[in-house]
Amino acid sequence: MESVYITGRGIVTPLGRNLAENEAGLRSGKSGIVRVPEFISHNLESEVGGVVGEISAGDLIDRKKLRFCPPSSVMSVIAAAEAFAEAGIPADKIKDYRIAVIGGTASSYAKEVYDTANIYVESNFRLRNVSPFSVPRAMPSSVVSNLSLIFGMRGESYGISAACATSALAVIIGARLVASGVYDMVLAGGAEALDWAQALGFCACRALSRKYNAEPERASRPFDRDRDGFVLAEGAAYMLLESERSLKARNVRPITRVSGLGANSNAVDMVVPDSAAIFDVMQEAVRNAGLTPQEIGYVNTHGTSTPVGDPLELNAVRKLFGDSIAVNSTKSQTGHMVSATGAAEIIFTSLMLEKNFISPTINLENPDEEFAGADLVGELRTDTNIKHAISNSFAFGGSNASVVLSKVD
Repeated sequence: MESVYITGRGIVTPLGRNLAENEAGLRSGKSGIVRVPEFISHNLESEVGGVVGEISAGDLIDRKKLRFCPPSSVMSVIAAAEAFAEAGIPADKIKDYRIAVIGGTASSYAKEVYDTANIYVESNFRLRNVSPFSVPRAMPSSVVSNLSLIFGMRGESYGISAACATSALAVIIGARLVASGVYDMVLAGGAEALDWAQALGFCACRALSRKYNAEPERASRPFDRDRDGFVLAEGAAYMLLESERSLKARNVRPITRVSGLGANSNAVDMVVPDSAAIFDVMQEAVRNAGLTPQEIGYVNTHGTSTPVGDPLELNAVRKLFGDSIAVNSTKSQTGHMVSATGAAEIIFTSLMLEKNFISPTINLENPDEEFAGADLVGELRTDTNIKHAISNSFAFGGSNASVVLSKVD
């Protein structure tokens, strides 16, 4: 089996629109959470979200192709372009390689469907008022289809949908394709665009934070005693996964090794995580990496800031790794980017391994007494020199994913 490495990363989040801005945001303890006018105007109980805002791909997408691109695809193109640039592949050379692209978006296409239906109804059912581009824009696979088209990638391209684990599973599938020798390069990730129609259902589930509408930057607070739900957010994150054979042929240095993969299903409940399944998926990833739990130095948790989910995950982490392992949640800063969040957090973990730091879990003002003794990182740590780390992603529907990354010396 081929060793798999990350050779390029690109990211757009509420913390910033590239790697450098996101690293700076992580280090500084910045919050990307704001009040969302659209949530307020639609009278949602939760008025806060992680917002990227208006964004343009500039010359990356020509006018004709832009017609097929919803906001999630625009963010995806920007992130993918940065990943290729970091990997040392010029835009005009991408088509010279056989590259597959795997990713998805879980629910940000809902707005496209809603807007199209609204236009039809409000125009007194005149079909000519409906855009013919609404179908490709609304496809769950729109992000990967647009990436393939815009960058000229001729490897297989398909979208996957596994709710909040979507992009982490895209990375796992991509890494397996590279490890098995099917491809030397796979672009993997996901994207999500924020909209009120998506938030509405989560409000009905009472899953979103409602206590901090007047102080949005305090709303996402994983592991804190006063947490009251997660914060929806938007973003895009992609990485180029590459075989050792390919990077040597190109004479490039890898950034991080993808050393262990784990994926399973709860098979217990549709929306409540299962601590036993979380333990199992992390253990699978660690064993797949050929490591022991004691060799893992840091966990980037799924840590969504829900009263139920946080303890279920942390109990599994402590059971597998003990209390000496550093634990944080970058969602405290970004919010929950749904389909983008798994890949984003893998990239964050890669950055921290590469640059020797661990970002703080912000708003950890009163750690829950249930977590006493755990090494919850509440302040920036530097000079960490961690060799191996794990990133977790869990989803409604019971899909779980864990990825172990290793430092490249």
